[in-house]
Amino acid sequence: MKDELKMGLRSLVYRRKQYLSLFLVCLFGVGVSLFCLYSVNGMLTALENKARIYYGGDLQFIGGRGMDQPVSNVEMLKEFFPEDSVIAERYDFDADYAAFYFEGTGVRQRVIKGVNFEKEKKLFASFNYIEGSAEDIYGTNGVLLSEPIAKMLEVHAGDEITFMLRNGAWQINTVPMIVKGIFRDSSLFGMYTSYMDREVLSNAYGYPAIYCNRICVMLPEGSPSKQQIQEYQDKLSKKLNMFRLVEDKQTYYNDCIYAHNFEGEQPYALIKLSANLQEIQIIIDAMKAIVAFVIAMLLIIIVTGVSSTFRVIAMKRINEIGIYKAIGMKRFKIYGMLLTETLLLIIAGCIAGYLFSCVLTGIIGLIDFSFIPAFDIFLINGKMKGIISFVYFLGISMVVIVTTLAAVMFAVKKSVSVTPCQALAVTE
Repeated sequence: MKDELKMGLRSLVYRRKQYLSLFLVCLFGVGVSLFCLYSVNGMLTALENKARIYYGGDLQFIGGRGMDQPVSNVEMLKEFFPEDSVIAERYDFDADYAAFYFEGTGVRQRVIKGVNFEKEKKLFASFNYIEGSAEDIYGTNGVLLSEPIAKMLEVHAGDEITFMLRNGAWQINTVPMIVKGIFRDSSLFGMYTSYMDREVLSNAYGYPAIYCNRICVMLPEGSPSKQQIQEYQDKLSKKLNMFRLVEDKQTYYNDCIYAHNFEGEQPYALIKLSANLQEIQIIIDAMKAIVAFVIAMLLIIIVTGVSSTFRVIAMKRINEIGIYKAIGMKRFKIYGMLLTETLLLIIAGCIAGYLFSCVLTGIIGLIDFSFIPAFDIFLINGKMKGIISFVYFLGISMVVIVTTLAAVMFAVKKSVSVTPCQALAVTE
């Protein structure tokens, strides 16, 4: 093996001009493949983080009488989840008839989220604030607005605005609110969503403060696996009437909440984060499919390019192969020399491709893409933050190395199989 390595390395240096094009093909193929993976991984992570803030964590516990359940269920749920989990009640208010006003300017809202800022302090500390924060907002009439809404109202942190809504009796109610913080988010989850104290929101609507319409669970270890979620579901099912786990929360709404065929309390449901994202799942699947197609095409180009070029190189080196055989070198040793050349070339190309992908990821992270409509859902502070993963590099490299070596071995099989007399008789 040591001899093959020396001979392969010398051959690469001697024929470096012939191998330069193969090295560049490998560099760009691996680099672009990794760049696509890093970018999509970063975009989906940004989406997941925005969704985690919007939905209050990794899991949601909903059900009861319609969507209403006692706040006391928070204490009951603590025995089913890890000790350091954040379990907090929320009141999500459909803001079809609600708006904020400031000096004659009004902006309608899509959702007002009533939250327990004391329990969810860690979550709201991760907001990207451009003004103020969620500090000291618990138990007050403070509100957090998105940057686009604040610009429409022309307000800043500390300004007093008016919250107008139709309450449960269908009467118009107005509540003075103080802008405590303005966060940078113009995505599907952020632009027309505002956050305020749950009890303040409940009192404004006339909704009993002892009830909530969802309980959010943020787990200490982050995103739970399917097995962990199933374990939580099984534990809850032993004590509570639980609906089955669903991949789309709408299934639970249609079969349970909207069914009107339950007397008393309806089954509870444990909704995982991905089940809340089915409306945009087609976009996620499309992104993954496009990246898979691009990577597959690039890998095919790498394997085809290297193997076809090696076939030509092997044919030109037929006299050299004949000399090796004439001096007693075994066929498998010749295979080893050629494959060692390929291996060294591919490893060098993969490493260079990894460095190239890191450079591309860094450059793309400097560009502001917030001008693209509806794209902000995949961005962090308006920019695409790719996540560099050494595991992806190892995975792509192993696929390239294995497939290319197999293709090269098949490509040079005919050249290596000739007899010394046949090889030496060939003239270029």
